[in-house]
Amino acid sequence: MLEFIIIIGACAVISAKNPVHSILFLILVFLNTALLLISLGIDFLGIFIIIVYVGAIAILFLFVVMMLNIKLTELNDNIYKYLPIGFFFGLLFLFLFSFFILDTSTFTTPFQSTPINNVNWTNELAIKGNNLVQLGVVLYTAYLPQLMLAAIILLVAMLGVIVLTFTQVTAKQNRYQEVYQQNSSFLDNHLFT
Repeated sequence: MLEFIIIIGACAVISAKNPVHSILFLILVFLNTALLLISLGIDFLGIFIIIVYVGAIAILFLFVVMMLNIKLTELNDNIYKYLPIGFFFGLLFLFLFSFFILDTSTFTTPFQSTPINNVNWTNELAIKGNNLVQLGVVLYTAYLPQLMLAAIILLVAMLGVIVLTFTQVTAKQNRYQEVYQQNSSFLDNHLFT
């Protein structure tokens, strides 16, 4: 039942005309995904999705969309010109997904020379403890190169945002605090009068 709500909510996210409604459907998808993970016994990832994605990212998107005050007439003008490229990427996704579903023995990552198989990491590494301990051991042993690559990509993205938003024009418009001048004018106005 939760899977169908996730699929319907995901379709509503991309088809909603109002961006606020789209974000609310996104929150619905995140909550149902968390419930599905908790019901499967993966409680850490379920709580993680609720805290990080619903509590931080989706609410941040909601505030940004509400502050931007996007006009709905601008959104509805050119909706059909994106259908061919969306159709192309949809077919590409289905094509790649069919390879993964039909034959997982030929799928490899750039860091592995052997194919990925479904491995029960709890039995392989003899990990004792809860899901959080098991997830940490697997991430920092078997998938350390992928984890480091993801960290480097996030660092480059963060630096790129900082460089793009901090240009020479904004640097000239910034106001800097003159502490000595503020303190001396405060003392002159309040103590010596």
